[in-house]
Amino acid sequence: MSRKWNTGWPALLSLFLLTGLSQDLKAQGRAMSTADLVRQSDVVAVGKVQAMKSEWSSDRSRIYTRVTLGVDEYIKGEGAGSSITILTPGGEIDGVGEIYSHMPVFHNNEDVVVFAAKDKSGVYRVTGGSQGKVLVEKDDSSGRLFVQGSQTLEMFVGSVRAEVVHQRAK
Repeated sequence: MSRKWNTGWPALLSLFLLTGLSQDLKAQGRAMSTADLVRQSDVVAVGKVQAMKSEWSSDRSRIYTRVTLGVDEYIKGEGAGSSITILTPGGEIDGVGEIYSHMPVFHNNEDVVVFAAKDKSGVYRVTGGSQGKVLVEKDDSSGRLFVQGSQTLEMFVGSVRAEVVHQRAK
């Protein structure tokens, strides 16, 4: 599917300005450890992207996408049920698109682990920019689930869970 992006100079200028000013991009430039991601997150969830809907901000200056994740497991925190909705900067509406560097991009039906925190208005946002979304991939030959290339999902979830327990004990 071909995507049309508004590449006029006003759109590019606003993209660069917003990238520098956005609270959404607070942690984009520095590497975060799992401990940092856990500490800064209200929720860590394993699940599948069920739906995505892009929308304009109230002043029509930015595009956001609401990502609904069907949750299989909460590693930290408790959601309001079997799904959680996360707001991410960027998206596409009527051929106009916004992309933010170092921010996660979600796709329908992909399996992920998401680190998220509520903002001041109570909306979940991904913690740590693109580091806060971890893609889960299935090995076709073995059927095992992996994250970050060679670590099994089970090992990854175990290490995150251990960090949650460690931080609660402090």
